[in-house]
Amino acid sequence: MTNLKNEVTKTVAMRIQSFKGWSILLALVLVATIAGAALANNSNAVGHTFDNTFIKYAINTPPAEGVIFNMVGDVDGDVGLGEYTGEVISMSPDEENNITTIQALYHFNGRKHAFTADVTVTQDDSAGTATITGIVTEGWLKGASVTGEYNVLVSDCPIATPDNLFGTVCFQGALHVHVPK
Repeated sequence: MTNLKNEVTKTVAMRIQSFKGWSILLALVLVATIAGAALANNSNAVGHTFDNTFIKYAINTPPAEGVIFNMVGDVDGDVGLGEYTGEVISMSPDEENNITTIQALYHFNGRKHAFTADVTVTQDDSAGTATITGIVTEGWLKGASVTGEYNVLVSDCPIATPDNLFGTVCFQGALHVHVPK
C-alpha cells in the first residue's frame, strides 16, 4: 500500500511540475504577444518604421475644388487590409528631364489603423518609378515622417480598375512611416 501511495504522489507531483512549466511558457508567450501588439498600436513607437503597401489608380470622377484628380485602391501591411483613397493637389511636369513632381494626400484606411499623409512624389516618367516623401497629418502616428516608392504599371494591374482615368495604368508601391527616436 505504501508503494502505491508513493507512486501516486510522485505522478501527481510530476504533473503539477509539467503544468507549471506549460503555465510559465504560456505566460511568456502572452507577454510577448501583448508587447508586440502594444508596439504596433503605440503612437509613440519611438525609432520604429511601419511598412504599408498600396495599389492605386486615378479615377474618372469630378474632383473637389482644388483637386486635380482622385485616386482609389487597396492597402495592406501594418495598417491591415483596407482601402486607399487619395487626391492629387498639384502636378509639375519637367518635360526636359522626364520628371513629374506631384503634391498629394494619401489616405490609408486599414482594418487595424488609418492615417492621412501629405506627400511629395517625384515620378521618373521615363523609368516608370517614383519616390515619395512626406508627413502623417491625421490619424495613426500623426507627425511621423513617411518615405516610399512605387512603380507605374501600364498594364497587368493586379486589381480591377473601373473608371480608370488613364485606361489600364495603376501604381503599386509601399509607404514607410518612420517614428523618430
